[in-house]
Amino acid sequence: MSYWTHEYLLRTWGGPMIQAEFLRDVMKPFFVPRVFSGFNLFLDKPQLLPDAVDLIARECKSKRAFIVTDEYAVRFAPKVMSPYEKRHGISFDTWAKARPDAPIDTVKDCAEQIKRFKPDLIFALGGGSAMDTAKAAWLLYEHPDVKLEILSPLVPLNLRHKAKLVAIPTTSGTGSEVSGVAVISFPDGVKLPVAGALPEFVPDFALLDPNLTVGMPPELTAGTGADALAHAIDGFMAPKSDEINQAIAQKTIQMIFEWLPRAYADGGDIMPRMKMQQAAMMAGIPLANAGSGISHALGHTIGGLFHIHHGVMVLLFIPYELQAYSKVTDRFLGLCDMLGVRDVDSDPNSLSNLIAKIRDFMASLNLPVSLMDAGVAFEALEKHMDMILEQTPTDPAFYFGWYDLTREQLKDIFLCAYEGKLLDMQSETWR
Repeated sequence: MSYWTHEYLLRTWGGPMIQAEFLRDVMKPFFVPRVFSGFNLFLDKPQLLPDAVDLIARECKSKRAFIVTDEYAVRFAPKVMSPYEKRHGISFDTWAKARPDAPIDTVKDCAEQIKRFKPDLIFALGGGSAMDTAKAAWLLYEHPDVKLEILSPLVPLNLRHKAKLVAIPTTSGTGSEVSGVAVISFPDGVKLPVAGALPEFVPDFALLDPNLTVGMPPELTAGTGADALAHAIDGFMAPKSDEINQAIAQKTIQMIFEWLPRAYADGGDIMPRMKMQQAAMMAGIPLANAGSGISHALGHTIGGLFHIHHGVMVLLFIPYELQAYSKVTDRFLGLCDMLGVRDVDSDPNSLSNLIAKIRDFMASLNLPVSLMDAGVAFEALEKHMDMILEQTPTDPAFYFGWYDLTREQLKDIFLCAYEGKLLDMQSETWR
């Protein structure tokens, strides 16, 4: 199947144009939704002053709203619907078939249900896959003839003629509630980011209620937290990242190192849940506004092919991203200073200390540091290697790196990642 990422001009010129410093400084757009965070976002009774329910209900002229969710998060739908029904007379329809990695067939099914109900407000309730499904289905609701696989990111999406979007995360990792991208998976294993010339997929509202994340099992807490940490590191390291995005990313990394172990240890402790929900949202801001890194290109390919949790995969490749980028930038030293692992006499030692810090953190959460630990068989990796090496450079995250890695360098990363070995930066491959 042909995808927009295979288009020659985008592959050849997209990255350099995106990263060009003179273009970055000519205009610095910074898109975020209206964010509400707290424990009182779904009150059945009106307050003294207008609250989130009132502000969102104003966008629902037809009094019809639609909830996109999954079989787990649908349990929270009554809580979401109740204040809008009781205070503003809004009626709801619910579709609860979102699946991990947002398969294209479920997106189309969701869009058909939305078209039948004709809402002017769409609530995306769940994790990243539910929110990505809602975004893509929203686009097909507004423009039924769009082909997502070939939709160029240079073309405006032209949304919000029929509906607006409210994102309500029930996990703490993807940051999709503040991002302008939907990641959709296709039958051949490709995970494709879909976006437009402007970040129109950025939801109009993001509602962060930590009660919706209480009780997440430890492995999901770790996986989604890993996703948030990878986003923050990517958002800090991306060439396009400016001082605003770097500041948010640094604070986010600090929060995750402090609060994720506590959320992992006790799923019922509300304070770590609140802090991690906020950190995941914050991590999504630099990711959305500055771009990701090669960890996402690598993670998308392997995760999509072997059906491994997205957050687990992208964090697994962060050490290799840091090593590869160290050839051309010393920005990682800022992270070393922040985490207290800087060796003032040696940048390479500082990098080694940083990677060890991240991997120790991963180990404390029982996250794999190698593809072997993640359950990938070497025979399967070898069998699919050609496809992997062809697909990875077409991932849009590849465009956001400091330079284009060669096929040999990519293969070296995948082979080292199988056993968790670090790259030999003095080898002929990396000179």
